[in-house]
Amino acid sequence: MPSPTEVPAPPPGPGVVTPFAAPPRDRDLRGLWIGLGVGGLVLVLCCVGGVLGGGFLLSGLEGVARSQLTSVVDDYLGAVQATEYETARGHLCPELQRSHSVAWYEEHYKGSEVIAYVVHEDRVDVNLVQVPATVKRRGLPETLMTFTMEQQTTRWVICGGVD
Repeated sequence: MPSPTEVPAPPPGPGVVTPFAAPPRDRDLRGLWIGLGVGGLVLVLCCVGGVLGGGFLLSGLEGVARSQLTSVVDDYLGAVQATEYETARGHLCPELQRSHSVAWYEEHYKGSEVIAYVVHEDRVDVNLVQVPATVKRRGLPETLMTFTMEQQTTRWVICGGVD
C-alpha cells in the first residue's frame, strides 16, 4: 500500500505510440532540385528583363527629351524668321527675356533677317542640354549657333546661345 504522501502512478492505458520520431523524408531529391532550378531561371530572367527594360526606358526618355529640345529651338528660330519677336521671346528664360525686348530683336535683325535655319537633332547633347542649329541671315555667312536649354517647371526654354 502506498504511503499517504505518495502519488499513485497512472493506470496503464491504451496510449498512442508514434511509429517514427521524425516525419518521413523523400529519398529522391530530384523534384526539389528541378523546382529550385526553375525558380532560379525565372529569377535570372526577371533580373535580365528588368535591366533591359530600364535601358530601353532610358533611351526612350532621351529620345523624347531630344525631340522636345529640338522643337523649342525650331519654334524659336521659326518665330525669329517670321519676325514674330514676341513669340520668340516666349521661348526664352526670364533672364534673357529681360535683356531681349521686342525692340532688341527689331534692331538686332534689321537688315540681316534669318532667311534659313537647320536644327541638328542628331547632334543634340542631352547631358549638357545644348541644341546646335545652323542659321543663315541675309548678308551674313552661315553660323553654327548652340542654344543652351533649361527646364522650367513643365517646359524647356532657351537660356543661352542667343546672339
